[in-house]
Amino acid sequence: MRRTNLAAAAVVIVSAVPVAGCAADASGDRADPPALPSVTTSTTATAPSTEPTGPPREGAAARVPREVILRQLARLAERIAQHVPMTAPTPADVSPGSNRALGFQLMIGFGFAQDQWPYLDALWTRESGWNELADNPTSSAYGIPQSLPGTKMAVVGPDWRTNPDTQIRWGLAYIAARYGNPQGAWAHSQRFGWY
Repeated sequence: MRRTNLAAAAVVIVSAVPVAGCAADASGDRADPPALPSVTTSTTATAPSTEPTGPPREGAAARVPREVILRQLARLAERIAQHVPMTAPTPADVSPGSNRALGFQLMIGFGFAQDQWPYLDALWTRESGWNELADNPTSSAYGIPQSLPGTKMAVVGPDWRTNPDTQIRWGLAYIAARYGNPQGAWAHSQRFGWY
């Protein structure tokens, strides 16, 4: 019970921490993703080495328990409490105030290295164009990370339908829990067409 209370408190803390200079806009700042090399080496992913067969799924479709997502968010809250540096200069090709700029800063704050940005950017550009209102009517995937279903993001905040900050935080926690880092999520997406 204590873990759940700590994790729930972390969600409140994490949601309340503003990211300087990163007010998200509604456009999603749809830039073309950078060219990335094919990922053929092993990653720090925590996903099983084999995936179920069947029709391809779209979006963030893997089942990651709510408690695991909350543990990832609790780690972020600990970083905040320890005053770990959580910002870096936004890449020059990212428009200030865009969802991409918000995503970059939240990724750094989450503890991913800057070299993970091209993978996250490519993944979410392909999934949603960084549009917080992106809705896939054939699969019910929703938002910037294309959570499948979108209601999974409610664990971070009740504003999950419209708030890019909430969606990005959930997406980063999902990626950390399931794949270890954005490179692992991108590699899975390249191989299977979903992550």
